[in-house]
Amino acid sequence: MNWFKRRHVHMDYAAATPTRGEVLRVMESLWAVDFGNPSSIHELGIRARRVLDEAREKAARTLRVRAADIVFTSGGTESNNLAIIGSVKAMLESGVAPADIEIISTGLEHPSITKALEAVKEIGVEVTLVPVSPDGQVVAADFKQALSPKTRLVTLAYVNSEVGVVENIGRLVRIVRAFEKENGLTILFHTDACQAPLWLPCGMDSLSVDMMSLDAGKCRGPKGVGILAKRPRAKLRPVLVGGPQEDGLRPGTEPLPLIAGAAEALSLAQAEYEGLASKVREKRDRFISLLLDIPGVTLNGPREDRVANNVNVSIEGVDTEFLVVALDHAGISCSTKSACSGAGGGVSKVVLEMTRDSNKAMSTVRFTLSPEVTKRDIEYTVSAIKEHLRASVLPR
Repeated sequence: MNWFKRRHVHMDYAAATPTRGEVLRVMESLWAVDFGNPSSIHELGIRARRVLDEAREKAARTLRVRAADIVFTSGGTESNNLAIIGSVKAMLESGVAPADIEIISTGLEHPSITKALEAVKEIGVEVTLVPVSPDGQVVAADFKQALSPKTRLVTLAYVNSEVGVVENIGRLVRIVRAFEKENGLTILFHTDACQAPLWLPCGMDSLSVDMMSLDAGKCRGPKGVGILAKRPRAKLRPVLVGGPQEDGLRPGTEPLPLIAGAAEALSLAQAEYEGLASKVREKRDRFISLLLDIPGVTLNGPREDRVANNVNVSIEGVDTEFLVVALDHAGISCSTKSACSGAGGGVSKVVLEMTRDSNKAMSTVRFTLSPEVTKRDIEYTVSAIKEHLRASVLPR
């Protein structure tokens, strides 16, 4: 059967979103007409520089920062690496010893965060992982207690990519700022907001963070481009070496079509997030209710403080990797966990950290709804799950 002709229900929106038409139109002429290098001084290059500057200004207006505070990267992974490794390199260059640098995070973070933290631990930086509640949120009292005179950086996801929990970033930033003031410190606060723009406000003035990572491919923009927005007090050094592009923080010729598309996608996402979130949240809540009516299904993460399109459940005794394959045959796309955590099944480290229940962590499935998902799609998906569970029961 032709894949494109059979029914398709996309419920893996956290992994990949389609590029919207408005964004494609912004990008179109930049592939073969206005294709210049922004570093060139001839007319074609000058026009390219103008496009780059306009994209930077648009992204800055959307995030409510200065244009100079926008760094274009290859995606969320590179933005997270630049935020963590780049800030540690800057601290080391300023004379701070590795042993005098502590970074606070959690065990729920995206692999691009956890791997970056492992990298700086290897040079002697201390990494403290604060505990989370069973719903996956940072416990404020434990977070406050973890802060120390050596704390130099906090990195926490705004939206968890796997279970969809929305962290109260503003509350935690206020705790950090009070600790800074009491102890005469500078503590940078970074948030991975890659899963947020379609559903939540991302203005850096309201969140009060120092650095924010974004990925255009997660908000109906092109894949292969991201943003690190940063405050002036967030001093960074590059993690790649090469030319002076992006204020020396991201060398290499800027991918102009992708950058223009990213700025447009982010702008549109933030202009529309309230209506979109309200529309999808209603369907999500109906989906959760139908799933919880199935024996053995439990919800991972909170009902309320959860991003509008995320449904993450554990199904007792079920091989959910096999379930994902079976649903794919029925035309339904979903996943067992974050795509960047690996393509296969196995233990969900995020769910294990939250619940301390290895059985739940071994049987997770993540549905992240697209805005186009209908109530009929949800009912079809629930029916397909029930059919798979019935077929999986062995006769006694």
